[in-house]
Order: sequence, then structure tokens, then C-alpha cells
Amino acid sequence: MIEYSTALSSNVRERFFIDGEWVASHSGARHVLVSPATEKPFMSVPLADATDVERAIAAARRAFDSGPWPKMSGAERSVYLQRLTEEIRLRLPLLAQLWTEQVGAPITFANGLLPVGITRFEFFSELAKTYEFEDARPTRRGHARVRREPVGVAALIAPWNATFPIVSQKIAAALAAGCTVVVKSPVESPLDALIIAECAAAASLPPGVLNVITAGRDEGAQLVQSRDVDKISFTGSVATGQWIARAAVDRMARVTLELGGKSAAILLDDVDLSSALAALTPFTMPFSGQICFAQTRILAPRARHDEVVSAYAEIVSKLKVGDPHDADTRIGPLLNAVQRDRVRAYIDRGVKEGARLALGGSGNVGFDKGYFVEPTVFADVAPDMTIAQEEIFGPVVSILPYDNIDDAVRIANDTPYGLSGSVYGRDPEQAYALACRMRAGNIGVNGVELAANVPFGGYKLSGVGREGGREGLEAYLETKAVFMPTAAG
Repeated sequence: MIEYSTALSSNVRERFFIDGEWVASHSGARHVLVSPATEKPFMSVPLADATDVERAIAAARRAFDSGPWPKMSGAERSVYLQRLTEEIRLRLPLLAQLWTEQVGAPITFANGLLPVGITRFEFFSELAKTYEFEDARPTRRGHARVRREPVGVAALIAPWNATFPIVSQKIAAALAAGCTVVVKSPVESPLDALIIAECAAAASLPPGVLNVITAGRDEGAQLVQSRDVDKISFTGSVATGQWIARAAVDRMARVTLELGGKSAAILLDDVDLSSALAALTPFTMPFSGQICFAQTRILAPRARHDEVVSAYAEIVSKLKVGDPHDADTRIGPLLNAVQRDRVRAYIDRGVKEGARLALGGSGNVGFDKGYFVEPTVFADVAPDMTIAQEEIFGPVVSILPYDNIDDAVRIANDTPYGLSGSVYGRDPEQAYALACRMRAGNIGVNGVELAANVPFGGYKLSGVGREGGREGLEAYLETKAVFMPTAAG
């Protein structure tokens, strides 16, 4: 457990970071953080109001319009990003504990995934040095200089479930491109971005380049609708993403939206089940299934369906459920009571619609406190069942039988989502051919992977645009062509 009065500075605990300064909230309102494992409050944080939002936007606007940041070369910005990265690296153990305490992520999971945030800062820092922000192209009367310029002020809205790695990707890409940013931290996990702000201050980023506030829905809407915000990057629910898209189109603000998934893992006929499940299982209900790319639908050849159900359920039954601070825990609590009850309702609906419970489903996890749901595996799931169509965001996995490859492709693509997926078989090229037919933005062959140099995003309701890779940098750039005549003489 963390002793917050000593582990966190008073700035992180009590203030926002605006225009290079630590400032108190305008209203003095606070939000109480509650441990999902114990249901006990452990600290409170200040909340922003409309005045705070306006202060943050104005600071970012000044820094973009009048400050040095967008005028710097990519190599110059890279120097700051490298310093920022090293400051963050020093705080990784603290960030892991905060992830566990704020939202219940098992500490082993947190320690394993946190370095992803660092690799994202490292990638965009290096890319800023090498990216061609301008090139020349011949034209009839001379040449055109094609410039890629920062889009402007970017509003970065992070989710509660994996705040550090996700907000790291947004911040690193936006800053590498030359944008100035306002980060809206979620009220459930507000501390991650504030620690990054502390690192930015230590790295001497120019005032107003990075601004961080903690705010709720109304203030988020204010940020999205501001005419001083040129770009919005949001990760979260479909409903909120759709609202943001509608609000942005009114003034043609640029948007990147990552909105969740219902990912399918396809096991081919010849799959070595033991090796496939060893690679797949950690990604079926990571962080109790509260990760957007969780592989929550397993598609098995009909002839091997029962074998897959038995083998997978046996593995999941051995995953330790309990205290997320325990290094042996693999399934911790859900975020809160609302999330817990929502997941239980999905389990009840799966039973009512005719799916067979192969594991769990009773709701009995043996804890008096904490928002726990036992790992649940459904067998004989039909593609049109609710549990096979909607994102549950809990430790619930459906196993669906298929008859042939075409049937597997049809089932995999038959949801409103298209974020992630995976294919498992003895021949990687056969698996690749199947992956090419899946309507999803990220598909693994014989495994699931995150890589900072590879774009991440989805088809259909899973969102618009990509984060990560060169594509992630370009999401924060506008393209300008300047036509030049042939030089005289």
C-alpha cells in the first residue's frame, strides 16, 4: 500500500498543471478515490470547473500561437521528449502501484504493461528526429514544398482503465508533432497524467505546452466544444465517442477515436491447443477483462469445441482471484459497483439466452469486500447472443463453434466492432491469409502484441484514426503545399 503523503508531492495531490505552473482548482471541489479491492476511500483529488478548463485551453493556445514549441525542429523537440522520458522512467514503480490502487489492476499486470508507455515516449522521441516534416516535389513551373505542420491545440481525453500507457501515447505523439496539449484526466485514475506533468516540469518543457486537469463529463464536453481546440484524441466508450464526433464535425475539428472492441481469437483445425492457449489466455481477460483489445470471443472448430472449452476452462480455473497488490493475483476487482453489476447482468443474460456455463457464473467469489466477479467461461455460444455481440468489459469469455474457414470469418466479423483479433495455427501464412479477411485494425498470428512503431485503432464502431507508429504522429499534423517557381537565372 502507498503512503500518499510521502509518495506523491503536494502538487500532484492538490493542484493542476497549467501554463507551466501548479495551480489550485478554481472551485475547490474534490473527488474521493475509492479502492476497488477494499471499497475504502484512500485519498481525494481536486476537480476542475469551467474556469479551470478555460485557463488550460488559453495556456495551450498561447503556447501554440506565440510560444517556441511548434516552431522548433523535430530534433529540438526530441531533446525535451528524451528528458521527459527519463523522468518518467524513474517513477515507473510508483505508477505501477497507483494503477493497482486507483482501479484495481493486478500489480503483476501493471508492472508488465507499464513499460509500454515508456517505449511509446521513446519511439516518438526518435521519430521526431527523423521524420520528414517537409519535402519537395517537382511541378510544371517549378516545385512544391509539402509541409507537415502541427494541427494546433490538442485535447487528450484518457480512459480510466489503462491511463498511463494510453495517455503516454497521446502526449508523446502530439508533442513530437509540435502540438500543445490539454490532458483531461479521468476522475477514477487522475494521478498518472499529473505525475507526467511533474516530469514535464522537471524536463523544462516550455510553459503551456503540456497542461493537465482532472475533470468530469461536463468539463470534458466544454473542452471538446471549444473553438480554441483544433484536435481531439479520445479513448473510451462508443456513446461518448459518437457524441465527440458530432460535436467536432460542427467546426471540423480533427478527431482520433478509439472506442473498444469485441475481439475474436480464431483457432484453426490443426492448432496445437496447449501452445495456442498458453499464448492466448493472458489476453482473454487481462485486468479482469477491462482492456479494449481483450480477446473475449474464442472461435473453435466445431469438432474441437468441447476440447477447447475443457482446456481453456481448466487454465482459467487456476487463475488466482484476489488482492491486486498480491504478485500471484491474476484476476482482481472491477472498477466499481456499477461495473460489477453490469457484468453480472451480462452473465445472467448469457444464461437466459441459452449459452452453457463452463466455468463461473455464480457470483460467489468468496470476498466480503471488493468489486469482484469470478472468471466466467461460456460454451456453445451463438454469434447473435448478446454476450457475443456487446463489449462486456469484465472477466467473461465466450467460446463459439464454427464449421469452416468461411464460417469463422463470418462469425469473427459479425459484430459492430473491429478493434483487435488473433489467429492460431501451425502454418503462419495460412493464419495470415485468414487475418487479412478479418475486419479489424490489429490482428496477431499465434499471439497478441503491442508495439509503439505499429498503428493501433479499429474498424466500424471501434473508432476513427490510428494511434502509434508514423500514423500516430501524422494524426497530429496538417499538410500544406506551397508551390514555388523555378529560381531565376
